[in-house]
Amino acid sequence: MKVKQLNAKWAQISASSVVKGHKSLRITSDCYSDVYLAIDERGNHCLILSLPSNHEFKFKAVRKEKVSLEYFADRSYLVMTLLDSEFNSLFDDLILSLFNAIKEIEDVTTYSKVFIQTFYQWVLFFSPEYFDKLSKDIIKGLYGELIVLKELILDSDSYDINDILAGWVGPYDQGHDFIYDDTNIEVKTKDRKKVSVRLSSEHQLEVEAGKGLILAVVSVDEDFINGRSLKMLLQELKQLTLERLGDLSIILKALLQKGLTLHNAGEYDNYRFRAITIHDYNCLEEGFPKITSVTIPSSISNVKYDLNLTDMSKYVVLVREL
Repeated sequence: MKVKQLNAKWAQISASSVVKGHKSLRITSDCYSDVYLAIDERGNHCLILSLPSNHEFKFKAVRKEKVSLEYFADRSYLVMTLLDSEFNSLFDDLILSLFNAIKEIEDVTTYSKVFIQTFYQWVLFFSPEYFDKLSKDIIKGLYGELIVLKELILDSDSYDINDILAGWVGPYDQGHDFIYDDTNIEVKTKDRKKVSVRLSSEHQLEVEAGKGLILAVVSVDEDFINGRSLKMLLQELKQLTLERLGDLSIILKALLQKGLTLHNAGEYDNYRFRAITIHDYNCLEEGFPKITSVTIPSSISNVKYDLNLTDMSKYVVLVREL
């Protein structure tokens, strides 16, 4: 199921005759559960999970400002309803993620549970947005992290897509921007002509026992004509994630840590960057210059320093031209 197919089905439902209750259309027969797209009498987009009539099921209705979930026992319908058409696109993203999650599940107890869990995972993304505006430097830093995430996804054919997504923890302000079982990655984004990157603490290049550590330096040009905005890059990541049947809510939840959503990302369209290269530096290579908590006296903290990259080619393990 792709966005184009979903849009075609919405158009088909909209063109059908007006009826009392819901106008509906099954998403596809290529699914063990009966899931329907629907439009209610008020014109709201809905997603209906039809449960077997002999299946015992109890659920207390949940109604938020933008979205609701109700169970109609007389018809054995579990109905998710979007209450604000401005969020139609995000609701479609929810539908695609949910469909990918349950289409192979045969057990009714399991797929109905996943349906409800997915609603709760996504409901936060439909909340009203009251966030402070982010600075240009923060947007540039996030842009670089997302460029690295995109490359990891493209190289992840032999790995689970959701493991790749969950490894992006930069917005949570943890020790490193990407954390995986065998390797951590710290991302720095710089203007192409700059020869150094700023390390904002002694912990950013801290080595974790038994793991590799890569410093990924993303070089960009600020380019309003040929560059891409944060929203454009997020759309690319959304498409890649859905194509690989990944859980888009992992990205959305991370973005929300910085007050970002797919809905408000367009507010930063005045910042556009063109990614040029990614240089990966092996921080475990002998002689790699870094300041960490184990190399300074315990009485010193909150260290900030610039790392000059001019003579560090011997530590480069990979260069990606973008």
